Amino acid sequence: MAKVTIKQAAERTGLSTSLLYQICAERRLPHFRLGREGKRGKILIEEVDLEAFLAAARVEAGACDDPSAPNNRSVA
Repeated sequence: MAKVTIKQAAERTGLSTSLLYQICAERRLPHFRLGREGKRGKILIEEVDLEAFLAAARVEAGACDDPSAPNNRSVA
């Protein structure tokens, strides 16, 4: 299984490294943290986990259930 660094994941997804660090810290994206105890270490993300995270974040086009959404307001 191929693993990528935060920087590589940012380049592949177009997300900033700081956002990816935040997503990992929130445990929303599975990752490996390598390094000694008390040290920051290195974060590695499996490509399949990155792809699954992006797929889960995808918003499909279509009707919106939120009546306050800009494209869902009726014209009187």
